[in-house]
Amino acid sequence: MAKLTIRDIAALSGVSKSTVSLVLNNSPKVDPATRRHVLAVMRRNRYVPSFAATALAKGSTRLIGMVVPGLSWHMVASINIGVAAVTERSGFDIILYTATNDRDYGSLIDRILTSSMVSGLLVVSHEQPLEPLVQLHSDGLPVVLVNTIDADVALPSVTADNYDGALTAMDHLLQLGHERIACVQGRMVYRCCQDRYRGYLDALRSAGIQPDPELTKPGDFLPEQIRARSRELFALPPDQRPTAVFAHSDVTAYAVMTAAAEAGLRVPEDVSVIGFDDIESAAQIRPPLTTIQQPFVDMGKRAAEMLLEAIGPADDVPEEEPADERPRLVMPTSLIVRASCGPVPVTRSPRGRSQTTSKA
Repeated sequence: MAKLTIRDIAALSGVSKSTVSLVLNNSPKVDPATRRHVLAVMRRNRYVPSFAATALAKGSTRLIGMVVPGLSWHMVASINIGVAAVTERSGFDIILYTATNDRDYGSLIDRILTSSMVSGLLVVSHEQPLEPLVQLHSDGLPVVLVNTIDADVALPSVTADNYDGALTAMDHLLQLGHERIACVQGRMVYRCCQDRYRGYLDALRSAGIQPDPELTKPGDFLPEQIRARSRELFALPPDQRPTAVFAHSDVTAYAVMTAAAEAGLRVPEDVSVIGFDDIESAAQIRPPLTTIQQPFVDMGKRAAEMLLEAIGPADDVPEEEPADERPRLVMPTSLIVRASCGPVPVTRSPRGRSQTTSKA
């Protein structure tokens, strides 16, 4: 099927070609109802104007759009630092968009279509379907994903090695002597959480420990659910209770630590807790959290570099990138050792059995 033109959109909308052009240029001469109608026709028919041609006609905008899932997300500030470190040297400026779960990509794409302001789009992934962004990319607007949930999507992306990070976390706990290790999961529809759980299971099996299903608890990144499931773990008999917990995020780890305190357990003397992410507050809580650091600053840097490479020089029209050659950069994680993990409690022996003291 041939790509639609402005003339086609005009015919489908029942308006003139000049009206469609005014809508695309965000002209105030178009009344709001007509604008909404034309944009709806564009979206139904997946029409996207040639961004390269628009940029050439107007002169390069030297603007990059950055989409974040709300400024309150813990990793956004770190990612922004990395992006800014690259863009500030490039001559490009950043336009910041927010697209939380109650503000979908549809309205965002409408704004991008009507403004024709940005030369490329950098997106921090979250729960919204990414297909509209894939369509934008395939229609000529460079899009790069900072793939914090490791979604399987046909976009250039930068993500962290969640599986290897989980192996590293578990190896740390195993070296401290822990064998009865619980896992409090995140949102298991995310591939990042699936990889972290796979790493947890593989690490136990490699150590010759059969995973105990009773020690895996759903958390879904919801503090109330995490505390409730953690209380179930800490209410087990002493010889069955875990001596360590691998949490799928730092915020999950905080809730686990709260539940431990409510159960009268000390961290790390009675139970060790390790998180994942290394958000800024991880070093500030008490005890400071041992965690797996995702390289958010470097992820932002590499994503910005990939986007600038895709945009190319101002006088160069970028060619569409073949779907099977879109890069996916997986970055290594790091273990950050703090005070929330310690040796297995001296009152516990391997395999969770209570130690006994021989009498003379």
